[in-house]
Formats: sequence, C-alpha cells, structure tokens
Amino acid sequence: MPETTPLIADARGFQALAARLAGCHELAIDTESNSLHSYREQVCLVQLTARYPGGRVEHAIVDPLAVQDLSSLAAPLADPQIVKILHGANYDILCLKRDYGFTFRNLFDTMIAAQIAGLPKYGLADLVESFFGVTLDKRFQKHDWAQRPLTDEQRLYAILDTYYLPRLRERLTERVVERGRLDQLQEELERLEELEPAPPLPDEQRMRRMKGSARFDGRELRVLLALWRLREGLAEDLDRPVFKVISNQDLLLLACDQPADLAALKRTLRTRSPAAGRYAKQVLEAIRRGQEDDTPVDRPRSMNGNGRLSRTQERQLIRLKEWRNETSRREEIEPGLVANNDLLRRLVQSPPRDVAGLAAIEGMRRWQVARYGEAILALLDLGRGTG
Repeated sequence: MPETTPLIADARGFQALAARLAGCHELAIDTESNSLHSYREQVCLVQLTARYPGGRVEHAIVDPLAVQDLSSLAAPLADPQIVKILHGANYDILCLKRDYGFTFRNLFDTMIAAQIAGLPKYGLADLVESFFGVTLDKRFQKHDWAQRPLTDEQRLYAILDTYYLPRLRERLTERVVERGRLDQLQEELERLEELEPAPPLPDEQRMRRMKGSARFDGRELRVLLALWRLREGLAEDLDRPVFKVISNQDLLLLACDQPADLAALKRTLRTRSPAAGRYAKQVLEAIRRGQEDDTPVDRPRSMNGNGRLSRTQERQLIRLKEWRNETSRREEIEPGLVANNDLLRRLVQSPPRDVAGLAAIEGMRRWQVARYGEAILALLDLGRGTG
C-alpha cells in the first residue's frame, strides 16, 4: 500500500515529472472528473504510476486545475515504447483527448483484458481483491474532485486507481495467453487508440437522445425542445449537471401535459420538482414558446437506426444469436465479446458471401474472421437457402 501521494500543483514540479516519465517503460493512468457536480465536466486529477527499467516505481498525482499546461505529457503518452495501462480506458482517453488533445499509442486496458480472460467480475476493485487480496475503499466515487484541498484519504483513494495496474497487466496477460485469445486482446487494444470525442450535436439531436422522446408528435417535440433548451441554460448559469436542475422525467411529463398555469403545472409534477417551484415561471414560458413555434420537427428515429428486418433476416438473426450464445457458453466468455447485436444485425442486412466480404463488414474484427468466419458464413448461407 502506498504512502500518501503528494499533489503536483506547480509547473516546475510537473515539468520535472514529465522529464522522468520519458524514461519509464510502463505508465498507468487514471483521471478524476467532476461530471456529477458541474455543467461542463473537466479533468480534475491525473493519477500516474510509472515503472522504470530496473524495477523502480513512481506514483504521482497531477492537479490540472493548478497546472494549466499539461502538454509535456503528450510525448510519453504517444511513445509506442511505453505501455499505457488504464482500467475502463474509454472514458479517460476521451476526456484527455477532449481537454488536451493527447494522442495515445501502445494501450493496455485491464478491464478489456479481464473480460477476454473470462473473469466473472472485472471491475477494478474486484480484480484487485481477487489477485492481491486488497479491498479498495470506494467512498469517493461520487466526490467533487474540483474541491481543494484534498485530504490524505482522497489522495490515497486516487492513487490506488493506478497503483496495481502494472501488476494486473502481467497477471491478466498470462490469463489471456493461456486461453489462446491474445490476438483478440491485441486487436481490441488497437481499437482504443482510434477513440475520438464526438463533435457537438445540434440541440434537436441531443434532445432526441432523451429516452421516451420517440413517442411524441411534432407539437410535443417542439415543447420538449423548448424545455430542454431552458434546462440547458439554467444548468450552464448555475454550473450544475442538467439532471440536478430538472429531471428528464419531468421534462417528458411537461411536454406531454403542457400545463398552461401554475395550478396545472403543480398537478403535472406532483413531486417536489424545481420545475414547479423556483423555475415555474420560466417553465410555463418555455411551454408557450414551444406551442407557438411552427418549425417542423421530425419524429425521432428508432435508436437502433437499422430499419425493419424481413422474416428471412429475422430467422437468420435468431440463428446467429443462438450460435453466438452457445459459443459464449462453450468458450466461457461474454456473448458480446463473441459478437455484439449490432454486428449480427449488420450481417443479416448485408450478408457476405465469402471471407473477404465478411472482413469488410463494419465492426468485424480480424480475430472474429479467423476464429468464427466459417461458422458465420455457413449460418448465413443456410438462411439464404430457406428463403
């Protein structure tokens, strides 16, 4: 267990750390953000555990709220000679690319490795307890990491998210190799490097992602959009997450009932909702704006966006899912790691006739073609034969 790790909060200390990191061969990384406490989340801590040739290990916590320029981290993160180790890497990679424009090379994700190794539990706390017999304290999972100063307990919590990652990498790689799935792991890790933050979407498209909006007609959608924009503005002004201002459920109820006065508003929202209290006047005004807006608004398309399948395609999809689930049981790996539902759906919508066509399907991995290609093509050919 590490001693309390100091917080690097000055440019000089950070530059010295970055210079040392250039000589490491493994660099474990984690971040803490304030997404549960702010309108626009930001990276509030960067935790680092570095292993150097000869076995020396260094732990550091960087305060990006105090050290404004983290560009010196770009070189070790992009260096293909240094293995970057993360757990559940997607979120951290996207945040660091979004806020700092970093490029990552030679990544290792201990969560992906644990899944491919067939472990039943692959959360970091589960893995640390399973391999090292240590129970991690998760009290600060929802902490506001923008708050300063940090306590000794908070700094310890933060660094433990990287402390065990280099040793976990070793153990998990052994398990993956034993199961003959190193090719799968390597390709999944290569894909991580390609992750990029999504470009900002227009308000209407962001609103359409709200679960439950698909059932509304044009007028209800216009009211919902007006309410959604009101909530965004309030949340930005207050610097609070949108769900702490007005809930999605309340927005949907308001767009459905469209109350015209305070009494009707309180009947719609029987709970203690801020939308019927401190924001009541603005909510009623937003509803009126939405009602008076005559801009055409299309109904949201189905979230899968894949269209309806024919009866033949439905039968093919059932066969593929049965094969996938049986393969999952036989190989003791989660079904989604054999082939996810989106991939199976694409296969029946545009069925390939040979290995080259199979490899060209969006989302198809090289290891899937090598391991399962013949079985998939046989199932698709059988489906064609049944009409």
